[in-house]
Amino acid sequence: MKHSNRIRNTAAVLVAAGMLWMGSTQVLQAETDEHETCSNAAAAGEWAYTETGTVAPASGTVPFAAVARYTLDKAGNLAGTATSSSGGSVSNVTLKGTGAVNADCTSTLTVGVYSAAGVLLRTATFALVYVNDEQEARALVSSLVLASGVSVPAVLTVDARKLFDGSRRER
Repeated sequence: MKHSNRIRNTAAVLVAAGMLWMGSTQVLQAETDEHETCSNAAAAGEWAYTETGTVAPASGTVPFAAVARYTLDKAGNLAGTATSSSGGSVSNVTLKGTGAVNADCTSTLTVGVYSAAGVLLRTATFALVYVNDEQEARALVSSLVLASGVSVPAVLTVDARKLFDGSRRER
């Protein structure tokens, strides 16, 4: 009987300790989440992304995909390169743009897409949200405008990951 009481008492103490530990972890997590914010400085670094979806120019709906690598500096300036396929036609382009990161981890990026000769082809605006401590981002193209000023309907999503922080590059 003494042995079963000891086991019961030990189990009760372990359950109580576990409950206290889990409760304190939840309070710590809630306090941490309340005070975390995003910023241009924290988002700065070297990034890579994939973009997929469809665009609907006057000629009809076509599939679109791209892979890109770009640098975002602490001032919100973006520069990079991409390889894209629009309806199966592959091209290499240069990216130049700006963005601002809000404290709630949302952002708007406006990116000019340029040919190898430096001619503006289109401008894309991205509605973006940073996740995973600004190590990843998800985005939707909210506006796609050709250099001629014509808006092109598009359903394009982006999955981006930070390769290196803006302050240093690790190998």
